[in-house]
Amino acid sequence: MSDRMIYGHDGDPYDMLPVGIIVIREDYTVLVWNDCIAHWTGIPRKTMVGTNLRERFPHLDKPLYLTRIEQVFSGGPAVIFSSRFHPHFVPATLQNGELRVQSTTVVPVVSGDRFLAMIVIEDITDLSRQVRAFREMRNVAERELEERRKAEEKAQRLAAIVESTDDGIIGMNPDGTITSLNSGAERLYGYPAEEVIGQPLSILVPEQQSDDLPYILSRVRKGESISHYQTQRKTKEGKIFDISLTVSPIRNAEDRITGASSIARDITETRHMEEALRQANKKLSLLNSITRHDILNQLTGLRSYIELMKECTTEPKFTEYIRKGEQAADNIREQLEFMRSYQDIGVKSPAWQNLPDTVRTAVRPLDLRAVTIVIELPQIEVFADPLLMRVFYNLAENAIRHGETVRTIRFRFAYGQDRGILVCEDDGVGVPEGVKEQIFKREYFKHTGFGLYLSREILSITGISIRETGEPGTGARFEIVIPPVAYRPVC
Repeated sequence: MSDRMIYGHDGDPYDMLPVGIIVIREDYTVLVWNDCIAHWTGIPRKTMVGTNLRERFPHLDKPLYLTRIEQVFSGGPAVIFSSRFHPHFVPATLQNGELRVQSTTVVPVVSGDRFLAMIVIEDITDLSRQVRAFREMRNVAERELEERRKAEEKAQRLAAIVESTDDGIIGMNPDGTITSLNSGAERLYGYPAEEVIGQPLSILVPEQQSDDLPYILSRVRKGESISHYQTQRKTKEGKIFDISLTVSPIRNAEDRITGASSIARDITETRHMEEALRQANKKLSLLNSITRHDILNQLTGLRSYIELMKECTTEPKFTEYIRKGEQAADNIREQLEFMRSYQDIGVKSPAWQNLPDTVRTAVRPLDLRAVTIVIELPQIEVFADPLLMRVFYNLAENAIRHGETVRTIRFRFAYGQDRGILVCEDDGVGVPEGVKEQIFKREYFKHTGFGLYLSREILSITGISIRETGEPGTGARFEIVIPPVAYRPVC
């Protein structure tokens, strides 16, 4: 039977099928090219029939295709080219420029004593899109489930932490109505949860702290947080105790403030310990003052006797002894002066201090008739020992006393990536290169003070450091490096 007899009149029977049909001989000569494949590819039937399929589509000349189709010409089983690995067996473009996704099957067809190959191409573009969309939906659903699982685990961990902490945690509405509290709050205030939920927070505020609540709620409504605010609260029995309070606004998905959470820590015992420590320090300071005063009185008498001894002898040997005794008396006086200066460091708790105001107050007692003080500081606060003012006084006083040619002392502030830098610089003779670190040591000083040594000690209490970075001959330059937790803008 001839090929033409098998396929009828120019392949017309295959034109009714909604799939692409191509029939080829063993030498890849095209016998059938139906209307569907002609429409997909834009190649007319008369152009393709009688031509070599591999010449028109060179990628079919690869062993990957040849070896598999060869078994069809040998009468073997049908060969399937899946859309996953061979989506464009015969490239065909859609109107939008996208290639059709194809699923292709090559089956043997008997023609006399030989086999022809019928290539059946199905357009599964829509199906492929649906599969991809389904897979994406499945992936999105799996991601959402995983995120939800993690969120639930996180919420459970947070809930466990909230319930196990000794701090009192209260949730409230923007108007101050209590909406929730943890077991720590129940223990702290003495109220069971069901008794206070729905009640105003004011039931926990003593009368003398009645201004607290309006202040806190106004800050919350502005979206502001309050950290470590020390105040007082009262228990169900009316007992008043000291707390450190942190309050943060709660926002919904639209970023609207829907409430606030407050965390209260009982600091009554800490306050008692601080007060005991203050009293102990006060007594030690009094004892030091009395002892220092008595020793200074004795030194005054000793210096008088030394002066009398100097008048009573001209013998060089005894004169040298007298000089050494005089030096020893001076050393004792200097040690006592150091003790007086050092005894107040760290006695009082660090506090937030307005930086430009503190500098202005510090330099006010100095003789500034020949020196100009320039203060170029932003409105920020620094968390430091209450003796911070003495640091600035020491820096300015040292510049005036030792700078020799000083005419200007300038204070300015620079913002670093992870720190703030307060600079105090002058236009005097500067600090010699070899003593930039020694000037901060107790053993190194001019005149009668230990100013820079004490300044470094005062600053170090809250993690602030100081160094000298000026150029000798052009002026001293002191950099005070402040960690980010130790400075903040003035609200």
